[in-house]
Amino acid sequence: MKVDYLPSTHDNVVSIVIEGVTAPFVNALRRAILSELPVYACKEVVFYDNSSPLFDETISHRVGLIPLTTPADSDEGSRMVTLSMEAEGPRMVYSADLVSDDPEVMPIDDGFPIVKLGERQRLVFNAECTVGYGRDHVRWQAGLASYKNYPVITIDTEQCNRCEGCVKACPVDILAIEGDVLVVTDVTKCTFCRSCEEACAKSNEETLISVSLDRNKFIFTLESFGNMSAKDLLTTALKVMENKSSELSGQLTG
Repeated sequence: MKVDYLPSTHDNVVSIVIEGVTAPFVNALRRAILSELPVYACKEVVFYDNSSPLFDETISHRVGLIPLTTPADSDEGSRMVTLSMEAEGPRMVYSADLVSDDPEVMPIDDGFPIVKLGERQRLVFNAECTVGYGRDHVRWQAGLASYKNYPVITIDTEQCNRCEGCVKACPVDILAIEGDVLVVTDVTKCTFCRSCEEACAKSNEETLISVSLDRNKFIFTLESFGNMSAKDLLTTALKVMENKSSELSGQLTG
């Protein structure tokens, strides 16, 4: 197996090219990221005062969906963390108002709005946060993941008359005329729409450009919700797969 990182414009997004594997393996990695990573989230909220415009259930739902930073060594045995809230209006209450009893577990951002309090309205509660998994509830989902086969674009450069029909038809602008040659500027952005093939067929008697896929090479993209970095998320998912494979192998040989 060969892995190469693609350039990324955001710390929470990672794209890699995985070569020498099958679709079931890549899909297993995607499912591990979606449902098998240990992440902190608020599960229970105990209210002591709530005179805000929202019911307890609505506020607890909002607090439960706020992503929390999660140490890399967290698991089911990690201790419960409490986020405390004590606010009085008139003002907007944000995730920045939540006070954690563990500096390593806190909202990933201070700007998540929770509720707007009016004059003399108060909100006091403790949110009990535990480690869980996306398979149990979306509050414990650490990120999103997707993949596609690696595109293969073949061009008959000898017969191509450089009419630029395919260049104009490409919705992601990955075809260009450089000198007297039609080239692919970034094959990883291809969406397999085959608009270039259709445009070429209209301009010529035969299609001089073809789009296919490599069945043993994939572009895998994951986006972290901020509980951990995208690279840590990928590393943790691979460890989960390794542990599950070892467990299955032990059961089969035992």
